[in-house]
Amino acid sequence: MNDPAAWECRDHADLAEEWYNHPLRTRNRVLEDENLMLKRLLREQGIGWPGYRGYSKLIPSSSSPRNPALPGLPVEIILKVLSYAMTSSYPIIDPLCKSKKENRTAIENGRSNQIAIHFLATCKAYHTEGTKHLWSNNRFTFTTVQAVKMFSEVDLRYRQLVREANFRIIAKFYDDDNRVHKLSRDHHPMMTKPIRLRVSKRAREPTLARRGFRSYAWFQLVDFLEALLPPHDPNHDLSQPRTRLLPSLENLRIDLVNFAEDMFQFPPAQLHDIASHHLGCSLNQLIVTGLPRDDTGYRTGSELSGLLKDDGLVIDHAPTFVALPRSGLRALSGNHFHSKVIRSMRPLRGIKHHHHDDHPGYFDEFPPAPSDAGTPPYSEFHSCRTIWKRIPKHIDRPHDCNWVLFDRVSGLRWDDIEDEATMFDCFDEDDDEFGGYMVCENCGQQHPGAIPPEDLMDELYDDY
Repeated sequence: MNDPAAWECRDHADLAEEWYNHPLRTRNRVLEDENLMLKRLLREQGIGWPGYRGYSKLIPSSSSPRNPALPGLPVEIILKVLSYAMTSSYPIIDPLCKSKKENRTAIENGRSNQIAIHFLATCKAYHTEGTKHLWSNNRFTFTTVQAVKMFSEVDLRYRQLVREANFRIIAKFYDDDNRVHKLSRDHHPMMTKPIRLRVSKRAREPTLARRGFRSYAWFQLVDFLEALLPPHDPNHDLSQPRTRLLPSLENLRIDLVNFAEDMFQFPPAQLHDIASHHLGCSLNQLIVTGLPRDDTGYRTGSELSGLLKDDGLVIDHAPTFVALPRSGLRALSGNHFHSKVIRSMRPLRGIKHHHHDDHPGYFDEFPPAPSDAGTPPYSEFHSCRTIWKRIPKHIDRPHDCNWVLFDRVSGLRWDDIEDEATMFDCFDEDDDEFGGYMVCENCGQQHPGAIPPEDLMDELYDDY
């Protein structure tokens, strides 16, 4: 018997190791190790240096000791103050990297430092506790792939505290001719006229293979997602699975900027590979803004839904930013979005998707998204066919939510599927009381949208 053909794919472990062993990064690590060794020798010999926290203790000082009459604060109060000092009111853009001005709005460029980062240099205890608050209390926005990769410099014990992230992906365009490309006013209701796209001029080459109008859009989306794959760890135990960049990531927001309609080809096959396989079934909620309203956008949204667990929530929102040609981003107002629950048919017998059939232990290996905290309101339409979800009132306020009832079969909001629900709201002919609903094949109860037997369901679809 011949062996099956090998699956052709990129080895992300080798790519991560290659980036980790980049010559410049290797040289910096050698210099850092040498610097730490020299500082340790100085401390052992009792020699201080300017900038060292114990410098004042190692050299003679004529300054007066601390006034013992100064009041002290309880540890609980100090930790609470430290938590407030390390928490920003706004998302931190490109942590550990220098953010480009053109990737931010005018309001974001005008903001001053939102956290008291120098608090961490006070002492070792404040540095240890404050670092935890810094990475767990804040939201982070990444505007470049390099900014996401640089996050691997953060220790794993802090990276696993991050549960929310925001990718701001700005489509880049290149042309070797002096052509004008515009973003249609139909891109967003707030736009009153077409906007000229930001296009980088390229020198004309003698070959036709590299000429014309080009973009870095869908491949940029793939690169952002691939940056979430496990970074290289030289001390990793090979008998254990490698840990992703953000192992506890639950909610992801992707802002697509200047992704116009009828401008791009279908996304590359790598998007399905990364979204449905390498990172598949890992998120509880996904927000995507700025998807093109064409077949390409629909295909991309379908591929991105592979990131979600069963019962996961996807929100498709209108564009929130537009990149201007000679300045930064301009925010677009409005709260126009469509929400849907992904693969929520798990409790319904006989309704599965291909992963369930191929892998009998799928439910054990990939548990569904957990139920939202809180008690939903009462609804006469709630049954085995429906599921409650908390939906943000505005995507910029993700923790201010309303309860919404969804249909498990279609994934849509229950109040948006009146026609489909009516098709399944069959009356029980054996019920003496007029208007009695059919007995549900799944739960054995009578309720709106009851699942009929398989043979009757086929007849209903044919008649419908």
